[in-house]
Amino acid sequence: MPTGKQIRAARALVAWSADDLSGKIGLSRESVQSIERGDKRPRASTTEKIVRTFNDVGVEFIGEAGVILKEEELVRFTGDNAFLQVLDDVVSTARELQDPEALFACVIDELSPTVVVDNYRRLRKEGIRMRSLVKEGDTYLMGKLDEYRVIPEQFFHNNPMVIYGNKVAFMILNAETKADKLAIVLSNPHTASAMRNLFEFIWQHTTAPILSTAKVRYEQ
Repeated sequence: MPTGKQIRAARALVAWSADDLSGKIGLSRESVQSIERGDKRPRASTTEKIVRTFNDVGVEFIGEAGVILKEEELVRFTGDNAFLQVLDDVVSTARELQDPEALFACVIDELSPTVVVDNYRRLRKEGIRMRSLVKEGDTYLMGKLDEYRVIPEQFFHNNPMVIYGNKVAFMILNAETKADKLAIVLSNPHTASAMRNLFEFIWQHTTAPILSTAKVRYEQ
C-alpha cells in the first residue's frame, strides 16, 4: 500500500492538485489530504483505486518510499494512418524542444498522399526543421534542395524511418500493398543519439540534389 508521502509525490509528478485526485477517485479533498498526512487509513478499495488511477498515467509506486513516472519506451501505431500518428507525435514532442528537427531516412516524396503533405507543412508551421535522405536520381523533391541528401540506389530501400527528440520511428510496410500499416516508436535517448549520428554521417558523406521536378512544393 502506498504511503501518504508517496501519494503526495505521485501527484507532484503529474502536476495534480488534491482536488484533481479527489475528483478522479471519488473522495473529498479533505479525505485525500488526510490520507496524505497519515491521519486516515484508506480502505483497501480506495487504495486500489488510487494505485490504478496513477498507474493509468504512468506513475508507479515502488516499495514503501519510491514513486516513478514511467515512460512508454515502445509504442505501436497501427492502421492506414500509422504514419500520420507518427507525425502527430513529432509535433507534440517538438513542442518540448528548443530547436526541433525531424530527420527522415529512405523517403520518397512523390509517394506521399495529400494528407501526409499537409502534415509535413504543419511540421514546418510548428517551426520543425526537416531533413531527408532520398534515392539517387529522385528529382521529385517537395522541399528545398539543401534539405536533402541522396543515397546510391543500391543502398536505398523505401522503408521510412524518422528520428526526432529522443525517439526513433520505424515504419513497417505491408509486403503486398507497400502501405504503412504499422509504426514502431522507440523512446530511448541512447538509441536516438546513435541513429542521429548515423544519419549525420550519411549526410556528411553524400551530396545534395541539384534539381527538383516536383510540381507541388511544401512552401508554395
